[in-house]
Amino acid sequence: MKPGQVTNIPVTNLEKNPHNPRRLFDEEPMRILRESIERVGVLVPITVYSKDEKTEVDANTDRFVLLDGERRWRCVKELGLRTIPAIIVEKPSDANNILVMFHIHNMREPWMLMPTALKLHTLMEELKEDNERKLAELTKLTISQVRRCKILLTLPKKHQNMLLAPPSERLKADFFIELQRIRGPAMSEKMPFWISRGDEEFIDIMLKKYLETHAIKAVTQFRKLAEIYRGSLRISQIKRFYSEMEKFLRDPQMEIEDITISGASFEKDYMEITRSAKRLHKQLTRLDTQAISGDQKMIRILESLSDLIRTKLEEALVGK
Repeated sequence: MKPGQVTNIPVTNLEKNPHNPRRLFDEEPMRILRESIERVGVLVPITVYSKDEKTEVDANTDRFVLLDGERRWRCVKELGLRTIPAIIVEKPSDANNILVMFHIHNMREPWMLMPTALKLHTLMEELKEDNERKLAELTKLTISQVRRCKILLTLPKKHQNMLLAPPSERLKADFFIELQRIRGPAMSEKMPFWISRGDEEFIDIMLKKYLETHAIKAVTQFRKLAEIYRGSLRISQIKRFYSEMEKFLRDPQMEIEDITISGASFEKDYMEITRSAKRLHKQLTRLDTQAISGDQKMIRILESLSDLIRTKLEEALVGK
């Protein structure tokens, strides 16, 4: 795009950009910006393009579309100012339009995650692109941000709207991101407790447990639930997991800690012990026994470890 010189454009000649991901204009940041403009004016010109794609434009009579600066434009209108400084650029394609706004706001205050997700979806459809790495390169979002956005795009419209509500009613995206640890497997594996209720009701129950009964005290507790699920798979107790989840969803007061599947909640420790055991096995295989023959401290540690492993194995085999 070839930018032109800064020119003053009548506020009434401007239209908001239909592709702008920013859909939330919270009052407090807007008040601060409004007061700043009232004191010193608009210090950073907005960026616009001609709506009619004219080669020669007339800043006083032509219609323009905002590419960057909707917050400034809104404040200027509220203050009753007649014109606003602007830079006129060539009209971009729809895909470039979205990408330019992504790049601009990555250098400033980032958008909320749900509006970002909705615009990312538009970009994905426009470019026929779903690869997370490529989308991250195009938008300058991180791969993690792209993944989080894609999770929010799978939510029912009702729950997406909760993330677009006014600040006093707005739910944080973290709830849905953490919920995905169990919602994702439930959807992909078509788990009975999820199928019988449907996605929307399943999410509503989880929300009620979090917001009303406080049976879920923190969104990070979903990690524990995912751990129990993976442990249930490992010990072939998945039907028991389904049964416990059914009780959990029926009882508003039941907490994740109340889900009891012997051996399943050991999953996190199991993974850590497995990794540590493999690493220790490699180290011991390479160990020069002559080098430690005179190291009494090392010998005591290895003897103690050997006794503990033998005891645990005997207990586990007796348990079978």
